[in-house]
This record gives sequence, C-alpha cells and structure tokens, in this order.
Amino acid sequence: MMRSLHQCSLSLWQKICQKVNRAVVFTDDVVAENLHWNGGLTLMLEAGAINVKEFSSFESVDHTCKKAVFIVSSMLQEVTSRVIQNIIEASKLQYVVVITTVSPCVHMFSRTGSCDGDENVIFERFEESILEWMGNMNYTAEVSHVPLFATCLTPSLFVTPSFSRLFPLMSSDLPRLSMQYKSVRGDNKSFSSLKDVEAAHLPKTLQILYKMLVGSIDSMLGELNVQEDCFFVGQTSKILATELASYPPAKLRRKSAQTKVSLLLVDRHLDLMTPCQHQPEVLMDKMTSMLPRLPGHHNDVYVDMTPLCRVISESKEVIAPGSLAGCKGQTTQSHLLPLLNSKVKEGLMEVNRSLVEAASTEKLPLKLSGKPGRVTAEQLDNTLKLFKGNYKAISNHIETVQVAMATCQCLKSSKGKEFDLLGSMEKLMIQSVGSEEGQGPLPVLLSHLEKTQDKSLQEMSQSLDSMLTQIVYVYSLLGENASYSDEEVAIKKLLVKRIVSGKDDLPKLTKMLVGDLVTEEIVSAILDDMFDKLKAVSTARQHLKHMSCVVEPSTTLSPAKGKPLLKQLMDLTFDSTKGDVQDIEYISSGFTDLLKSGFGLFRTVAKPKPSDNKMLIVFVLGGITATEAKMIRETVASHHSDTQVIVGSTQLSQPEDVVETLLCQDNLNPD
Repeated sequence: MMRSLHQCSLSLWQKICQKVNRAVVFTDDVVAENLHWNGGLTLMLEAGAINVKEFSSFESVDHTCKKAVFIVSSMLQEVTSRVIQNIIEASKLQYVVVITTVSPCVHMFSRTGSCDGDENVIFERFEESILEWMGNMNYTAEVSHVPLFATCLTPSLFVTPSFSRLFPLMSSDLPRLSMQYKSVRGDNKSFSSLKDVEAAHLPKTLQILYKMLVGSIDSMLGELNVQEDCFFVGQTSKILATELASYPPAKLRRKSAQTKVSLLLVDRHLDLMTPCQHQPEVLMDKMTSMLPRLPGHHNDVYVDMTPLCRVISESKEVIAPGSLAGCKGQTTQSHLLPLLNSKVKEGLMEVNRSLVEAASTEKLPLKLSGKPGRVTAEQLDNTLKLFKGNYKAISNHIETVQVAMATCQCLKSSKGKEFDLLGSMEKLMIQSVGSEEGQGPLPVLLSHLEKTQDKSLQEMSQSLDSMLTQIVYVYSLLGENASYSDEEVAIKKLLVKRIVSGKDDLPKLTKMLVGDLVTEEIVSAILDDMFDKLKAVSTARQHLKHMSCVVEPSTTLSPAKGKPLLKQLMDLTFDSTKGDVQDIEYISSGFTDLLKSGFGLFRTVAKPKPSDNKMLIVFVLGGITATEAKMIRETVASHHSDTQVIVGSTQLSQPEDVVETLLCQDNLNPD
C-alpha cells in the first residue's frame, strides 16, 4: 500500500532526528514552519537536541557544546553559506551537520547552468569549507539533502512553505522580461505572449526557483514511489511541467516506480475572484482572514491563550502564542477537520461539541447554555473559562482548546462587520455581470467607493487594503471583453486622493504597494502599473475554451453566482461525457507517453486524462483557500469517482495574500 504524504513527511523528520542528539539545532523560518506541523520543538528535544535556535549570523553555540546541526531550505551558497560560517567561527565546534532541502541537482544547475556532472562534488567541497571554518581538518563535517517539501494540514491537503510567495507569470511581466533578456543575452527577442516564454528565457534567479520547485515535486513523488502523468492549465504550469519531464532525477524515478498517479498543475491567476471573496464556506478561511498570522508563518494563525493563564502580564506581547497545529509528532491534524471539511455552521457546532466533551472528560462544572444548533462566541468563552489555570486539563486537550480559542476570537473579531460588508458587495458585483440596466461590477464598485470618499479613515467601514482586494476581485470577474476606461480613471483618482491624504497611517498592503515616499505623482505612477497588472488578470483566461468565465449567469429561477475555475476543472476532468478537453494539456515524459499524447504515427491512442489514475494530485501555483480544497474533493465525489484526490498549493491563502503576491512583489525577480 502506498504511504501517505503525512507518513512520508514524518519519516523525513525521523531521519533528521537521528542527527540531532547532543547538538544545538539551527533552522530557518521555512524549516521551522515545516517542523511546526510535524511535532514542533518537542520532536527535536525528545530526539536529544540541546537547543533549537534561529538560523542567524547573530547566533552561536555555547563553547561547552561541540556539535551543531543546520537545517536550511536554501542552497549552500551566498547568504546561507556566510551565516553558517559566522555561527561556526563564533563557536568551538568539532562536529557539524548541514542538511539542505534543495537537491544536489539544483545546486549543480545553479553553479554550472546544467544538471549534468558529479553532484557529490558540491557537497564534498562544502564539507571541506566547514572543516576550514572549524579550524581543524580532522574534525567531522557532514552535508546531505533531505527533501522536506509538503506540510500536511490533513491527509488530503498540503502546503509548501518553501514556495509560499511564488506566483505565476502574467502578460504584464512580458515587457520587463524582454528588456532583461536583451540586457543579459544581448538578444532583441521580444515576447508578445506568455506562450513564447520558456524556462531558459527567464532571469537566472527565477530559473533556479522553478528548478527548486520541480526538484521538490520530484522528491515528493519519489517518497510516494510513483511515476506521474503530468497535466497543466496555465503557462507557468506548462514551464514547470516541461522542466519536470526533463529533470534527470525524475527520469530515474519513473523507471523504477510501478504505480501511476495524475499530477495536475494549475496557475492561480486564472481565477483570483474565488480566493479574493469574503464568503467562506469553511471556518478555516474565516480564521485565516480574521486572525493575525503566526509570526514567521504563512499557514497558521496567532491564538492568544493568555485568558486561560492564572497570571496575566501587563505587556501585550505574548512570548509563545497558541496556534492550530497539533502538538504531538504523530498526529494527523484530525482536530482541524471541522475547520477544513465542514461548512461554517457545522464546523462551529463540531468545535463546540469537542470542547464540551473535553470539559466533561475533565469533570469541569459545565453549564450548557445557548440555543440548539447555534454556537456563539459567548458560549465558547463560558466553556473555555472552566479551563483557566487548570494546566493539566489544558495540556490533556491542547488541540481542542486552541481550536476553540481561535474560533472564539474569530467570532469576536473587530473585522467581522467589514468582512460581512465585503461579502455583500461581492454578491452585488456578481449580480451586475450581464445586467440589462447596463451596470457592471466596476461601476458598482465605483459607486460604493464614491459614497465613502468624504469620510475619514477612522469613519470608513472599509479599509484601503480591502479596497485593493475588491478591485482584484472585480478584474478577475470581468474577463477579457470588459472595457471600463472611465471607471478605471475615476477609481484611480479616488485611490490617489485617499492614499495621499492618509499617508501617515496607511494599512499594511497599501504601504507595501506605494512605499515610504508618498506623493501624488509617485502614487499615480504606481497605480498605473497596478492597473496594467489588473488588465493582465482580466485577460488571463482568454486562451481557455471551456473555462473562460468564472460566473454562472442568472436564470429565471436562480441569481448569477460565482463559478470557480477549480470546480469547472474537476467537472471537465471527471465528466465521462466529455472527450478530450483542450484546456487541460498533457506533457509527455517519454516515448510511450509521446504515443499516448496523440503523436504516434502508427497507433491511435486516446489522450490521457487526469481521471485515468486512482490518485490525482492537484497542485495550485500561487495559493489556495480551504473552501476551494473542500470544493475540489466534493466535486470529484459528485461524479461518483473512486479517485483519491490530494490537493496541494504553495500556501493556504486569504484575500490579502492574493493582493500581496499580485501587486506588491516582483514575481519576475524573486528575492
């Protein structure tokens, strides 16, 4: 029987734990996030680690300790190499172990521009450097690769902390890509379409990042001991699928693996309407939008557990906040299932039931209140207070208590009114699509913004950041045929006025977008660039035949509603009445696959479909919501398929994440 991804992840950490006995362990943020979901600090300490520290040049090892283990998610060069050197030289070490999650093949490509050659040489040279930094060539240095990649939230949902901020290329990137290609290669080649772009045309840093992702996907498939039929939707996914097909370690893996799975890669920007909406079907999406992120993490929330402590500090800073991750290394995160697999109302009832059951088990003085079938923050709060100061009871039910506390704080959040307002606005904008009165979603948004233009930032019911999410929502909703130039100009003027007038108190995303120097001219130029990206979003689906629209028009019986691209994709994949679907493309990885893909001269073989195999891994490049992950599984089940579906993405996304990765970072030249 095939191992689960969660079992694979735990076995990799067990392999690492064999190295940490009597050592000080250093991890970067990405590795720390992966560890967080696989047993946390306890896992390291139980394996014999003396301490676990941040991977920083300002850290060192006490001179009485002679062993250190470095676990990093980056290549062993440049900044990473210097930090390791600084820590070693500030310590008195005799035994150093360095573990990187990046494969030797990618290291080789970074150094030479090719994956060909002896991969072992790079790690051997780094071992020699470590010995030099320790000051004695007779000491011990070990360098190895452990493919930590998938962080499992549930057995059927995983995220990839190493690639949390990776986002697909868009048509708005093409002018800069042409300029950079010319400056580096001296070639006047211009890219008129994303279809013209291959991996070799990209900046070197982006090529390496894509190789790292391809190497990680290959390692994940290797841990599962499978070979893949690879499909893609979107041009960045096509580049990655092509790279995976030709990746040398993947070719070796396919020769030995007997079981086949389908791997479907999807570009996020083809549908930004769905992850930007404020109408979640599951509790997890509401939590990730309402509660702050756990510091240094992209997939967990900060839960204030101080109300359950006997002693309350006057300081507002919490040293060790609670979170949603399980605290035991062998857990399968089953406590998260009500947040991820149930509708909001059902999830609330399940969270309350689990909390009441925990209180009853500990024989706490329960007083059940509230209306049947309805769960309130007050109701949860009353039960949680029974645990206050009872650290044994809290420890016995830590996952249940933390989830309940997160739920309670989510229901109490001051963001609730704005969240509901945004959800109502989104419904209005969907209803306006194809409206006979001539209205459209952009005019509806403009009308709403105009009503607030004379209010102060404090009086507004909607922040500048949420305005940005609404604008992205609208442009993904519009599609390629929409033309609202007058409305664009008016919205831009409103934004410029609002940003400049409130420049001393801008919210996080708006501050990231416009920077520190806020003048009318600078903000206007930045917003011009923003609208170029938004137009690229509206035309992103123009090449699709079956999935060019993400709105289901109204009928006499039902109003218009959103039609998420991922749901359409699953319907197309598992509908037995559909033949070859042009929107879902297949990449061949060998001669046999070439025949299957329809290029055989002497055979007629049906083009493969993602539904052909017993397991389907759907990987969305650029983030996914918990609502979408649930929707994918339910859509497959509605077709009465016995295919096992595993959903993965670069991160568990919320609306503000979409705005940040789309508008506030350079996706062509990642840091």
